[in-house]
Amino acid sequence: MGKIYSIIDVGTNSILLLIAEKDKNNISVLHRDAQTSSLGKGMKNGILTQDGIERVKALLDKFIRISRDYHAEKIIITGTSASREAKNISALSNWLKEKYELPYLILTEEQEIYYIFLANRFEFDELEDLVIFDIGGGSTEFIIAKQKAIDYSISTKMGVRRLNNDFDDESKKVAYCRAKLIESDVMQHTPNTFSVVGVGGTVTNLIAVKHELKEWDSEKVHKQVLTLHDIEYFKSMWKKLSFDEIEKLIPFDPHRSDVLLSGTIILECIFEYLQINKIFVSDRGLQFGILQDAKN
Repeated sequence: MGKIYSIIDVGTNSILLLIAEKDKNNISVLHRDAQTSSLGKGMKNGILTQDGIERVKALLDKFIRISRDYHAEKIIITGTSASREAKNISALSNWLKEKYELPYLILTEEQEIYYIFLANRFEFDELEDLVIFDIGGGSTEFIIAKQKAIDYSISTKMGVRRLNNDFDDESKKVAYCRAKLIESDVMQHTPNTFSVVGVGGTVTNLIAVKHELKEWDSEKVHKQVLTLHDIEYFKSMWKKLSFDEIEKLIPFDPHRSDVLLSGTIILECIFEYLQINKIFVSDRGLQFGILQDAKN
């Protein structure tokens, strides 16, 4: 009999829930959910808005209740980019401790990178030398993996919610992303031949819309291919549609509608920077890495 874990990842834009049973190295997923909280929306000078904090509290209430319904023996709650930068994050961490007696684990950039890598290390065994990137709300992580080990990694301050907060103009978003990519020095460390794996809500949502999914189906998203043509098509489409029209295309995550264009811009800049025409999509975020690393 394995141990049931609940891993809740509080990102800058979304909160993800993973409930799974782990028996030694065998993992059985029992329940998954993803909700847009927009924690980092309107964040200025390192201060989270009260609305953002309250949205996260409401979703944590819901996810903790579900975790207990599944009799989770261990609930792990982590924060990433916005939580690292927020000067008032104690408003959330203190509430979590007082109400549920649960710690709020704010991951360092290095920890976040390690868990993303761990989650995907054996998912693409058929591919040699990988560049893995994870587009989040406040940051994008890059990992160069050679022979199943991290050779180079970096976290860049390039995320969908950050772009929305800081720029109204598309050309400024593109210029910012290009500058951050050049600063990342990723290309200087890539091998001569490599495959690329994309992680995060932007790439998984694009695949879901590409396959016209009306409800989330990980098996129809994980390991699928996104091409440069897809990216160009979606970027054009998001610019033409209203948020209400976009929401109808993503009924499983409608509140993401306001950041899909920014995410697609980041994605297009990554394609340009890496000089690639396709990526493989992973539906395995850092929660799976935390789960693998957990000791029964």
